Amino acid sequence: MTANRPNPPSHLLIIGAGGFARDIASLAYHEDPAHGVEWDIKGFLDDRMHLQGTSRWPIVGDPATYQPVEGDIFICAIGNPAARRRYARALIEKGADFIVFHPPPSREAAVGYIGRGSVFDSRVSIGSGSRLGEFVTVLSTSIIAHEVNIGDYVQIGSFVFIGGGVVIGNEVTIHPHATIIPGIHVGDGAVVGAGSVVVKDVPAGASVFGNPARIVFQKDI
Repeated sequence: MTANRPNPPSHLLIIGAGGFARDIASLAYHEDPAHGVEWDIKGFLDDRMHLQGTSRWPIVGDPATYQPVEGDIFICAIGNPAARRRYARALIEKGADFIVFHPPPSREAAVGYIGRGSVFDSRVSIGSGSRLGEFVTVLSTSIIAHEVNIGDYVQIGSFVFIGGGVVIGNEVTIHPHATIIPGIHVGDGAVVGAGSVVVKDVPAGASVFGNPARIVFQKDI
């Protein structure tokens, strides 16, 4: 007779119930060895109740009104940096415990720091001495080289390469297949378009696109 396995001590809530959040839930369930041992998946927090039933896990509440209870842990699977900040801060004020989600088969060297609430998709590589701020999201098969410094609430798409010594500000969005060559600085709130090759510094609030990347839009921040 097999002994009953104890229930995990923590219960993961995923902010967002869109396609990205559902992908992260599936990755957590199938790939992360912590699932079923350290935590299980409690469900999603999202105010779009029409998404109920689109996943094996339920939408259990609205992130704006949810009250954390003992045993809850959180990650935020929302692509928009400003929305991620808004929902995360509201829950942090209520005492929410955000974890770093970094399932295998990703690779970390001697990383200097990874801030709370950061979410990594599969096959992400992070070089030695790199520092990532809070609530950074890195999608699959992206490479962050050595001694890169990334701010808070940054979104990095799939198949992105960030060269050694790059500095990225807060709330930056880097779209898929972009390349940022070593030593570049990207200012707060900037957007790097898909497939762009960034060969010079990007000002805060600028949107750049192309090879080489050029400013196509500038906003005041």
